[in-house]
Amino acid sequence: MSQNNKPTILHKPNLMVKAKYNLTALETKLYLNILYFLQAKANDNNFETIGSNNILLSMPKYLFQELIPGKQYLEDAKFIRLFEGLRTKPIYYKLNKKWTLSGFIDRAIIDEDNPKMVNIEIDKFTLSMLSEYKDNGYTPLNLALMFGLEGMYSYRLYELIRLWSNTKELISYTVEELKEYLMLEEKKSYNTYANFKNKVIIPAVDELNMMGLFKIEYFENKIGRKVVSIDFKVKDLDKRKYFEKKDKMEVVKVVEYQKIENNGTIEPFKMENNSIILSNHKKDVKNEIIDFFIPDETIFTKGTLRSFKKDFEVIDFKNKYMEKAFDDAVMITLDRDDVETIKATSYKFFKGTLDNKIIEYKIEEEKDKKHKEEMNKYW
Repeated sequence: MSQNNKPTILHKPNLMVKAKYNLTALETKLYLNILYFLQAKANDNNFETIGSNNILLSMPKYLFQELIPGKQYLEDAKFIRLFEGLRTKPIYYKLNKKWTLSGFIDRAIIDEDNPKMVNIEIDKFTLSMLSEYKDNGYTPLNLALMFGLEGMYSYRLYELIRLWSNTKELISYTVEELKEYLMLEEKKSYNTYANFKNKVIIPAVDELNMMGLFKIEYFENKIGRKVVSIDFKVKDLDKRKYFEKKDKMEVVKVVEYQKIENNGTIEPFKMENNSIILSNHKKDVKNEIIDFFIPDETIFTKGTLRSFKKDFEVIDFKNKYMEKAFDDAVMITLDRDDVETIKATSYKFFKGTLDNKIIEYKIEEEKDKKHKEEMNKYW
């Protein structure tokens, strides 16, 4: 889930958004990744139960590797240590007006018999929150955009602002509330407001503005000389409402001058206003969905496969020239990154390469057609 224009939405329960915790930026990414995958599978009810309180969530290892800077973490012994913070750090939920201590995960395991998977033991309470988010209020988080953030406090401020940005342009938090949510209230270095502002507020606001997630201005409210609260004037630059299920719209390919059979004759056609226009007359016919052909789906991850379908749906890869363009782009991308699949980190390069190859092979196709016409004409 890299930063791109394709939203990957976690409907995070507001109880989680308003929890107290303090994770690094990488730990936050790992945990949001787990929550997204768990929520996507929440309706399956297919989880193995561990004891009376936990379930087992199996996730492909590459989903975490996409988020990790540097290849030094790819060895299992080092890779598994990334989950230490999620295993040992606390998270506090406010239940029935009382702060309740909990944990992020109970265990992370890489099985020698299936080293491409990571098994996460997580409590059933987390699963129930993700399953019942509509009933108790939620905040949609665009992970595709969030995962471009680098600052640990930028993630938390993004959530705390997004919690209200659908209904408010002016969002207020007391300084003590913010410290509490970030679990900084007991850290002496943040007792001075100037330190809290310079180390937390300014870097987070600057990064959210720079990334184009929000347009934020903030104003300090004082009692005497003490800053007691902050007003964030916010313009949310990301759309708020998202489809929770995949669109089930029928997609009809618009391909000019394709050939169809009509009363025993073959004629060129094109689509216009949901009707097929034949060469000399107009005839309404039942629209048929033309399956989008992918030469090899196995080289994509789930996320990049979805992006590929949306970005290249008008290209006919059954055409031998377009298939060559596809094969070349795949080969170049896999060799460049020394990987076996096209992941989110490789997709932008792959897309640019394929765009160029499509143009290159279309030119070659036209040259071959002209050459064939000339051969037919003179021979």
